[in-house]
Amino acid sequence: MADTPPSNLYESIAPSLIVYSVICQIVIVTVVASRFYIRLRILRKFGADDMALAATLFSTIGGVIGIGIACRLGLGRHIEALSKEDRSGLYKLLFVSALGYHVSLMMLKSTFLLQYRRVFPLPNFQRLCDIFLAFLGLWTVAGLVGGATVCLPVSKNWDLEDPIWSCEERYLFWLAYGILHLITDILIFIMPLPLLKTLPLPPLHKFVLFGVFCLGFVTCIISGLRLPSLHGSLRDPDTSYTSTKTMYWSLGEVTCSIVCLCIPTLRPLLGHCCAHRLGEGKIIGRGSRRFGIYAISLPSTVGSPHPLPRQTEDPIPIIDRA
Repeated sequence: MADTPPSNLYESIAPSLIVYSVICQIVIVTVVASRFYIRLRILRKFGADDMALAATLFSTIGGVIGIGIACRLGLGRHIEALSKEDRSGLYKLLFVSALGYHVSLMMLKSTFLLQYRRVFPLPNFQRLCDIFLAFLGLWTVAGLVGGATVCLPVSKNWDLEDPIWSCEERYLFWLAYGILHLITDILIFIMPLPLLKTLPLPPLHKFVLFGVFCLGFVTCIISGLRLPSLHGSLRDPDTSYTSTKTMYWSLGEVTCSIVCLCIPTLRPLLGHCCAHRLGEGKIIGRGSRRFGIYAISLPSTVGSPHPLPRQTEDPIPIIDRA
């Protein structure tokens, strides 16, 4: 417990946190709903990555509901202003939310990898994605077990007689987890970049496509900025107040990741006007096929002794077949 109570004991930043979380959820629901509309109604395809994204969407909705409940219990207010019952309930909810956040991130990472598998039908690349998915599965289990048992007995996480911030191992565990999370994010966003160089696209189109894929690194920046806030959440006695900063960064991180995931599939909503400006309206030679925002020239196979293999999936995410 803090030695002296803060002068502004009864201030609360819960309202701003609730507004922020609702705005983030509206953005998430909007982009995911737009993606599902395109995948189901326009492309008439719904793959494993879409199902993983649907599960992630429900987890974010649950997270926002949890934030609302936590704010009723005292999240965003100083710990000295809370009753004993509210403190105990808030500590339990924060403990569960940390594990839920871990699962949500693993689901989101898996969605990226499943999308890569769908749009880059290269055996070696898909095998790399499979290895990464297996690693994420093991990491999910390890994170749940480690996060739940790093402070024993488990009740230490919400026992008011044994302060939660007295468990140094808890802070070190989640700090190490955050660093590993950042590293895996960087690796996931780097994975498809070498493949973009091999695409038969004009330099300007490659540059635009490369920029779209690099948007994911904004998420990495947010993840890095979130790390210093963990000390206040896990080591400060006034955790009901200081942990809101981590909440802000976590919500922004998840929102940014989902937006980056969905942007490549939203091209049909831009309309044909923008597409023509980028050259979609131009058919390049006989036998060319249009894939979304770019026109890719495929030589005609009529009368050819070596017909081209049938394209079975979208070659890259930004060009979901229209």
